[in-house]
Amino acid sequence: MTIGQRIFFLLEEKKMTQVEFSRKSGIATTTISDWRKKNTNPGSEKIMQICAALNVTPEYLLSGVCEDSERGKNVDYLVIPKGTDERTLLELFNEMPWLERNHLLEYARKLSCKKHDSELLCRKKTNEPDNGKYMKKIAEFCDIEVFMDEHFSGDPCVEINYLDDDVRGHIDLQSGQITGAFSKYVMPVIEAWLQEHKELLLSMWKNNRISPVPAWE
Repeated sequence: MTIGQRIFFLLEEKKMTQVEFSRKSGIATTTISDWRKKNTNPGSEKIMQICAALNVTPEYLLSGVCEDSERGKNVDYLVIPKGTDERTLLELFNEMPWLERNHLLEYARKLSCKKHDSELLCRKKTNEPDNGKYMKKIAEFCDIEVFMDEHFSGDPCVEINYLDDDVRGHIDLQSGQITGAFSKYVMPVIEAWLQEHKELLLSMWKNNRISPVPAWE
């Protein structure tokens, strides 16, 4: 059985139309029809798209060998209970076309990178020369993180990081001045938070003692 024949065998087995397969894989219906009419195989660049749409491994698509075969690989299985957010996310992901899956994965990777960068900022010295800063996260609200220098060097201040847009800035605690390219929607949120917690932040700096700021919405 050729790869093309195996694809149509799987479509019939899964009761999946060529239109649905096209939507899930991102491959044009005319291209799919050509595989059947001309008895040809898809190009290697489309294999992963096809496997994702048909929920099979590349090994099975190329050779017809299942995972439990002696030639198969060991497969890790993940059990996700029904009714959980994780299960809902996975089910929605499986219903998406191949291109939308890629967009979602790329967005998730960017969020992960931003979180990683935030953690580095929290427990790592900045790259600015000779500033002696060692930042500790003291608050997080509305995708905004707030950091204070554990060495309490310079004038009383905190640094802020807006995760969604990856924008960083600075608050002078004495003057209340906020610097940073924050949008007109984010700036009022920071200002409201600062107004409520300014005295607490100044007290931390004065006493050289950092403590988590109470949750704020």
